[in-house]
Amino acid sequence: MAICALGAAGLVLPAAAAARTDAPRAPARLDVPRDLRVVSYYPADAGWTRMWEPWRPARLTADLRRLRTLNANTVRVVVSPPFFGYPVPAWRYTDRLRELVEIASREGLHVQLTLFDWWDEYGDVAGSKRWARALLTPYIDDARIALVELRNELDAADAAALAWTRELVPWLRTLLRGRTPVTLSVGWRNALADLRTLRTRLPARSRPDFYTAHYFTGGGEIAGDTFRRLRDVVAPAPLWVGELGYPTSTTRSGYAGIPLTRSAQEAAQAHYLRLGFAAARRLGLPAPGIWILDDFVPGAIPASDVSPHEPEYTFGLFRNDGSAKPAAAVVRRLFGGGRDERFNGGFEQAVQGDDGSALPAAWSIGLDRLAVVRDTAVARTGSASTRISSPADVAGSALLTLAPVDGAPRPGRRAVLTAWLKSSYGTGRIRLRVDWFDGGDRRVGGSSRHLTMPSGGRWTPLAVSSRPPPEAAFARIAVEAWSFGGTAWVDDVDFAWR
Repeated sequence: MAICALGAAGLVLPAAAAARTDAPRAPARLDVPRDLRVVSYYPADAGWTRMWEPWRPARLTADLRRLRTLNANTVRVVVSPPFFGYPVPAWRYTDRLRELVEIASREGLHVQLTLFDWWDEYGDVAGSKRWARALLTPYIDDARIALVELRNELDAADAAALAWTRELVPWLRTLLRGRTPVTLSVGWRNALADLRTLRTRLPARSRPDFYTAHYFTGGGEIAGDTFRRLRDVVAPAPLWVGELGYPTSTTRSGYAGIPLTRSAQEAAQAHYLRLGFAAARRLGLPAPGIWILDDFVPGAIPASDVSPHEPEYTFGLFRNDGSAKPAAAVVRRLFGGGRDERFNGGFEQAVQGDDGSALPAAWSIGLDRLAVVRDTAVARTGSASTRISSPADVAGSALLTLAPVDGAPRPGRRAVLTAWLKSSYGTGRIRLRVDWFDGGDRRVGGSSRHLTMPSGGRWTPLAVSSRPPPEAAFARIAVEAWSFGGTAWVDDVDFAWR
């Protein structure tokens, strides 16, 4: 996750003091990036440089043990030259890094080392090499280090950074004897342009073993189209999505129509991660890396241009008290090799609305004079349905919409959306829609079918099929009531390919 550079003082001791050659070696290497299952880590109360001082190995051990339960095999550790000491890292901190690598290994984890964080002295190539050599010498040919990331979110538009990268990448590969992969990462805002610049302006000898992109956009619907473009621009080199994350924020949402409540945004986070992992799998990419293990407590992020912003504190798979969000189970399943293409079509999962009402989790809801709630008194199957009603029988409209995890177009196939509806009285129509959108989130087609209310007081099926147009990147499904007065229930919404 990008954050502005800060200058922090570090202790300086001779470089020789930092070199340790007696560290245990991991029994096996990972196939990088194919086998990576990475979670970025800082303690919940000590982000960035604060994790190193005060030093709490017992806390780190407990956290990494919990991280390992996600079926992760690698923890991402970020190192800042200004804090560790530059151009000579202080033994105090290199020894703590050594201990952290040992702790990770004991917990069954490799380490991704991200170098040169909060640093931009690109003109000092000699100092950069001196610092990196002192830091990395103990880990040459050490299988516990899965990969080395030169810098977090390199700005490819910075000519000085690009010139520095041309020198550092081949030097770093030689230092590591070609045994530990080296990657370059770019931030999500300009990922495509930055990767294109790196691919075209770095000579072959200065290109990384694979490229890394970060992704934090919207609700994740365009992940598949975005990942495909990123993959293609760096081909034939591999691409890895090294940071994937969604904040469970009470001030900002990636989904219009989902309440800014903790429970609603936590359900949205789980859906977002399902979308990102499914997109990577369809494209043959490695499992995305996760930003981040835990939410941060207030004050945990050092002063910066992002530290005042609430969403930056809420990307964790676990709340800052250590309790798991729904996304933790999703990541555990996906890192374990399973699939998770479910969505809340049976309305079994509930979240809290802004007014305290119970709403169906993960669905975006738009209303005009109607009410939508999750109803546990009526269900076709399971324990709940969604009820759409008009107070005082005043006609209005409502829209429930969601991007299904399996919504990427399949050539030659048709998408089929089904649902069951029930109403014993009322007027108007309820419609099912499949809408197709391109990579720019523009609607490019769709199909719909409707049922006139009332439906006779019994559960009635409704289905619509739709073939995606050539320019489609993803589907959104919708249940829509319009000119509706009365009460109706919806249950067992399903999306499939035929």
